Amino acid sequence: MLELVNVIKKFNISGNKEDERTALDHVSLQVKPGEFVTIIGGNGSGKSTTLNIVSGSLIPDSGKVLLNGFDITKMSEYERAGYFGRVFQDPMVGTAANMSVYENLEIAYARGRTHKPWKWGFSSSHKKFFIDELKRFDLGLEDRLNQKVGVMSGGQRQALTLLMATIRQRPSERVIKRDYVRFCETDKLKAKEEVEQGFLLAKKERKNALTALKTESLNKEERKERITKINREYDSKISKFDLTKQILLLDEHTAALDPKTARKVLELTNKTVRENHMTTLMVTHNMKDALTYGDRLIMFHLGHIILDVSGKEKDKLSVEDLLKMFEDADKKAEQ
Repeated sequence: MLELVNVIKKFNISGNKEDERTALDHVSLQVKPGEFVTIIGGNGSGKSTTLNIVSGSLIPDSGKVLLNGFDITKMSEYERAGYFGRVFQDPMVGTAANMSVYENLEIAYARGRTHKPWKWGFSSSHKKFFIDELKRFDLGLEDRLNQKVGVMSGGQRQALTLLMATIRQRPSERVIKRDYVRFCETDKLKAKEEVEQGFLLAKKERKNALTALKTESLNKEERKERITKINREYDSKISKFDLTKQILLLDEHTAALDPKTARKVLELTNKTVRENHMTTLMVTHNMKDALTYGDRLIMFHLGHIILDVSGKEKDKLSVEDLLKMFEDADKKAEQ
């Protein structure tokens, strides 16, 4: 679960009250695992500031940011990179223009690993995975792996950025163990013993299976297939200890695209979020999109959450309803 607790963020704090602006005013928010939340609000209402607080690019003046109950308020943006993927409004942000599609994907796939940043290398298994993922976008990007990203269209680049924000290589054993204890909601000592025993048992079972395989009469392809199956079973046993599924942050990520391309990227976004059960926060100025996509709708106004609806209550709302709420909030603020 992602949680903001009584968060305050002010800008232009220089002693002159006239210059001071409160972006978030005692904001508290809980987002459940797998929940798709759309966020709307006028300019300066606190939408993007909220995403910046969550991602770590801004630190709140007071209040807390919790991930599965663990306080990440002072954790740096770099340290949070393995837990959050982000797509910005500008298609030029989030990718390296002078590098190929393949190179960009390799770097994104390595996000959050404990290796030295530039110790990544090309992998045939990675390449096949990237091709399969790009095919889902139906934009022909799988045939352009070696093309420089800088020559791609805005829509193609934003689709690539979306994939880069959502792909994630399984963390190392050390990181999974650390985060299992860090983010557990039970006794820390018990969690540590549980994850250690879980890894030991999984490793033992894989070792026994591989040893038994040596005594079987199999051809090369059959042996390869069995080894793959054994490793997948091991991965399945380990994955239950990986508590830190990525959270997707979308900051008006279709605003700079033409309507047709924006619609395509939104459809890709919805498909990616649903298939991967990703916890998602999507900031948008398009109220129709805010109503069409997501499970829950939040409206910000002058640093406050003035609307938080989901389910049937959200389904009943219209664009006209939202406009009326904006107008009423502005009138109330002027009084």
